[in-house]
Amino acid sequence: MKVGVLRQRLSAAFETAMRNREATAIALTADRTKAMAVALAGLPDDADIEVDALDLSTRAVASVLGFHPEHVRRLIRGGRLRARRVGGDYRLALDDIWPLIEARHREPGRRRAVRRR
Repeated sequence: MKVGVLRQRLSAAFETAMRNREATAIALTADRTKAMAVALAGLPDDADIEVDALDLSTRAVASVLGFHPEHVRRLIRGGRLRARRVGGDYRLALDDIWPLIEARHREPGRRRAVRRR
């Protein structure tokens, strides 16, 4: 798929969500769009990409999720996020970030209980 086409689809999806007027749907779509936009940053519109192959650095994931990069690394080391080691840092597949983004937008009663130490 061409990067430019994917950017247009992301924009259209966000516009559709904004017409919905449901705050949760808008917020979830905005977070998904932000993650995709960060993964596509710097790529020319005419570049061909495999959406399944998109990945992000630890710092980029932290920015998307609103976490500190070290927290993302702890999630990786703790097994909550899958990643592959590249050089001195990790790369995370975009598909592996979706569950964390979606967990933020679940109904309060549907969230898993947080263990306290």
